[in-house]
Amino acid sequence: MCLDRRAAPETRASQADGGRYDRPMDPLKEHPLEKDPLEKHPIEEHPIEEHPLGRNHDFRALLSTQGVSSIGDAVSFTALPLLVFALTGSGAAMGVVGALQTLPDLFFGMIAGALADRSNRKKMMFVADSGRAVLTALIPISVWLGGPTLAVILVVAAPMSILRSLFLAGYTAAVPAIVGRSQLARANALFEAVYSTGYIIGPGVAGILSTAIGPGPTLGIDAVSFLLSAFGLVLVRRPLIAPTDRPTRHILVDIREGIEFIVARPTLRSAIAFWGIVSVTTAALVPALTVDVIRDLGLQAWALGLLLTVYGGGTVTGALLISRRRRGSAGPLLLGGNLARGLLLVAIGVVGRLELLLPLGFVAGIADSAVLITYLTLRTAHSPDELLGRIGSTARTISLGLQPVGMLAGGLLIDATNGATTIVAMGAVVAGLSIAFAPIRALRHAQLNPP
Repeated sequence: MCLDRRAAPETRASQADGGRYDRPMDPLKEHPLEKDPLEKHPIEEHPIEEHPLGRNHDFRALLSTQGVSSIGDAVSFTALPLLVFALTGSGAAMGVVGALQTLPDLFFGMIAGALADRSNRKKMMFVADSGRAVLTALIPISVWLGGPTLAVILVVAAPMSILRSLFLAGYTAAVPAIVGRSQLARANALFEAVYSTGYIIGPGVAGILSTAIGPGPTLGIDAVSFLLSAFGLVLVRRPLIAPTDRPTRHILVDIREGIEFIVARPTLRSAIAFWGIVSVTTAALVPALTVDVIRDLGLQAWALGLLLTVYGGGTVTGALLISRRRRGSAGPLLLGGNLARGLLLVAIGVVGRLELLLPLGFVAGIADSAVLITYLTLRTAHSPDELLGRIGSTARTISLGLQPVGMLAGGLLIDATNGATTIVAMGAVVAGLSIAFAPIRALRHAQLNPP
């Protein structure tokens, strides 16, 4: 229910070595002489061979597994708000569940990044996806057994968030290691296109199945997708282990190093702050859309699924349009695209008719995808390899860890007014943020290929 579904595509990162305080003894770390079934090569530094992406086996393997996972994510993205709303009828309850899904990022996000910069990234992602498969499966099982489903959702929300932090930390650093920096922008765009394709298929499937069998059993699809994604990681040949020549240090020293690097660089500092505030502002957008479509407009679950499917089509289109853009200025697209996104949200909240919501949702998807890919590419391009995990996780601590504030505020606003009014308010703030950040020269003139 976390609106920032980019929790999944938000490029995932990590690196190697240990995980405790004095002597790294993290359970994710292997002994150099132990054989890891996930590893097909000895533990050593492998130079990145920047093959064309179409001939890069590891890129194709990761792309295909995340494509499968994206369908499950999209099903959950649609079905979970419907399930919570069906159980409670409350926007505030949806806000509470959303807050529980993101609050652990505030406390665990930067630790996950430090672990990623010390450890086996592929193993981190495998463990995280396997755990999420089990936890997600508990929700439909509870529905089938007639158990306390809302209590189960509340119990699994925080552990799911911790595992997501581990996965994202490993993924963010793994992508540059697999594709090379010269092809990073194109790889990000293709990942987003594939992920967004899942959001063309998933919401429609979720809407139809939620209407036919209920949203609870529909969530079983997401559990299966996590399992398939976990086993798909075995197909990745590159070890994806962080540099082993780093000195053993207290984990808090590593976390502080990542924060200090961001603070000292105006481009990173302003881009992360910008995206973080935007993400918090729109945190409750899916609950607001759910209430607007189901209660305010009196439509059925299939209508929400259709709207999110069309939005997914827009994000695919935006990703393909920007996939060839590897260099140049990021500021105009970041700020201008976000301004357009805010204005489109205002329009979505105002029109109140499904036939008008669909084209607006499609264009909003294009703008959203262009802004996201530009942000991810800009952030990675300005981050050194040895800090990728920590910088990515520090950024997510802001964009995801503070989302409970947006979730709770949005839920209260939904109950005090309605879904449409909440969407309009979000759009107005998002558009205003683009105007507020425009005078920041470091962001306005940020380059995708820094010298």
